[in-house]
Amino acid sequence: MPPSERVVLSAYLRHLARRDSAANQQSLDAAAARMEAGEKVSRAQLVRLHESLKSEGV
Repeated sequence: MPPSERVVLSAYLRHLARRDSAANQQSLDAAAARMEAGEKVSRAQLVRLHESLKSEGV
């Protein structure tokens, strides 16, 4: 299996291992609550952040 496929498979297996965990559900619930409370990032802010990171090579 080529390295690129191993990376994808590894990420998928990590996802499967944590998707049903109580800790993961609590983390998702907390993130949803923060967003409902107004803690959000606008599309424009996200684009600026992306461009900044891209220019830094990250």
